[in-house]
Amino acid sequence: MMNRDNPYLFLLLAVALVFLAEIVPAIYTGYLGFMEWDLINPPKWIGLANYIQVFSNPDLLHALKNTVLWVLGTLIFSVGLSLCIAVLLNNIQFKWLFKAIFFIPSTLSPTVAGVIWKRVLASEKGAVEAILVTLGLAPIQFFTNPKINTYVMIAVWTWQYFGLNLILFLVGLETVPSEPVEAARIDGANAWQVFYHVTLPLLRPITLVVVANAAINSVRMFDIPWVMIQGGPGRASETLAISLYRESFLLFKMGLGSAIAVVISLLTLILTARYLLAIREERR
Repeated sequence: MMNRDNPYLFLLLAVALVFLAEIVPAIYTGYLGFMEWDLINPPKWIGLANYIQVFSNPDLLHALKNTVLWVLGTLIFSVGLSLCIAVLLNNIQFKWLFKAIFFIPSTLSPTVAGVIWKRVLASEKGAVEAILVTLGLAPIQFFTNPKINTYVMIAVWTWQYFGLNLILFLVGLETVPSEPVEAARIDGANAWQVFYHVTLPLLRPITLVVVANAAINSVRMFDIPWVMIQGGPGRASETLAISLYRESFLLFKMGLGSAIAVVISLLTLILTARYLLAIREERR
């Protein structure tokens, strides 16, 4: 008779790969967060100094603020706007055409999207600049103005992932049963009341997926702000991911970069844990 523990032996290789590829590097990164290391001299133990610097250095605090702006902007525009448009498109003809058009940007990598919009919004010989000059308006410094450049790049991110979120919401709307909606209308509910009290609660499972995916990706955002302006001007539009790269591989502060990586990982874990708890509550 086969031992009941034998099937678990087939998991050993997968567990070993996960341990070597993810757990060990994560532990070593956490260890480096307590060290001062420039890749040349031996690592030197400095305790919590790197972690204190993450939350006291003005540049890193600004990067943390920008990361929070990315998360909020993603939830408001990439998620919220796609939900509104999905509701409007749900019952119209040629819905498939709009889905195809909106989904096209999602097929691009963030790097390609950044390169495209960097050229379109360039202050010299950019497409938008040419339109503004033709209309007799002054060109707008989309990238060199620190007051708006982060919002411009959030708009690019929204353009890219809006279509993917839209399709997910449309799929969710197609699974909403018609009986509760019709019953609410018979009871005299208007369109907003039907959406808020009936449709939106029934969309909760797919909404959790979209929100969690968008928030986690925005916390780790690197490609678009780096490709478009490399976190500039200066360090005005840096996110934590860009700060990690700059401190580790440009300034060779591997300990500080590791501490930033730990902070990003913790933020991601918090968002993931909140998502899993929400899914667990939904199943109950």
